[in-house]
Amino acid sequence: MNDAPALSAAGLHKRFGGVHALRGAELTVRGREIHALVGANGSGKSTLLGILSGQVVPDAGTVEVAGEALAFGRPRVSAAR
Repeated sequence: MNDAPALSAAGLHKRFGGVHALRGAELTVRGREIHALVGANGSGKSTLLGILSGQVVPDAGTVEVAGEALAFGRPRVSAAR
């Protein structure tokens, strides 16, 4: 079994004007794992998912899919991966 992450996000930061939506968010998902993303309104859930889907460009941080960097701002490429 390969224990390498299928998806890895580290140090994600995103601001919208004066609002800091994410501060150092991290997530690691391996194959055959199920995760839930829960939190109060305004906690950054949608922002994190937007970044992971390639729709939102983070101010800082990295996202890798199967060990390769995600192309931010290119949702179709991200979805294909």
